[in-house]
Amino acid sequence: MAMNHNAVNKVSGIELFLFPFEDCDASSLESIGSKIIPPSLPKRVGKSSSRMRSYWAGRAAVAVAFKRLGIQGFIRPEPNYGYLQVVEASGEIISDLYVNLSHTENIVAVVLSPCPVGVDIELASRDASRVMSRVASEFERNLANQGVYATNGKSLDPNIALWSAKEAAAKAVGLGMKFGLNCFEIQFKKDDVYRVKSTKSGPLKLKSPTLVIESFDPYIISVCSELEVMPSGRIGRSLVSSFDLN
Repeated sequence: MAMNHNAVNKVSGIELFLFPFEDCDASSLESIGSKIIPPSLPKRVGKSSSRMRSYWAGRAAVAVAFKRLGIQGFIRPEPNYGYLQVVEASGEIISDLYVNLSHTENIVAVVLSPCPVGVDIELASRDASRVMSRVASEFERNLANQGVYATNGKSLDPNIALWSAKEAAAKAVGLGMKFGLNCFEIQFKKDDVYRVKSTKSGPLKLKSPTLVIESFDPYIISVCSELEVMPSGRIGRSLVSSFDLN
C-alpha cells in the first residue's frame, strides 16, 4: 500500500476525531483497527479484555480518520518511547504526519497533525487533586487556581485541567507519562491559547508548544502542538460512530 503524500499534505492543521465506542462490539473494533497495524508487527496480546477493547477502539478511530482524509498508511509504536509513528507498507516513516490518541471510559480522542501533537481526554469531574503535588509546581497550581477555561469559555476544575494539559504536553514531544509529567510548566494565562515550557527535551521537537482545552461534556480534551497549527485557539471536531465501522 503506497502512501498518498498529497492526502498527507492536506493535513495542514489539527484534525480531532472523537469516537464514543460503548455500543461497538469488540470484534468490529479489532476488524477495523487491524487495518492500520503493519503486517510485520506482532499481534498485541496479554492484556485484559477491557484494555484490549480500548486499544482496538483507538486503532479503529485512527483507521476511520485515515479513510475520511484519504490517507493510506499504518501506525506503529516507536521502539524506545512508544509514541505512534505513521509509516508506509515498506516501514518508511512519514515525516509530515503525526498521530496521537487518548481514551477514557468508552470514548477515544484521536488527533492528526503535520507536526508533533499530543492529546488527552478526561472526565471533567475526575478528582485529580491528590496527585497535583507530584506533577505540578506551586507556581503552576496557583496560576491554575486563578482560572482555567475551555475554548468555549467554560470554567474548568484547575486540577483536572492541569493534569490533562501536562499529559498532552508530555505526549506531544514523545515522552509520555512514563518519563514524567513534571518536566512541563503550563502557563494558564488566558490568551487565545495557553503556553507550555519544558525543562526536558523529548525525541519529538516543538518550537513553540501551545495548548488548547476543548469542552465536550462530560469530558475535557487537551491538545498540545505547534502554535502555527492552531493559532485561533479552537480545534474543529469530527465524530466517529459505529456506522463508520461497517
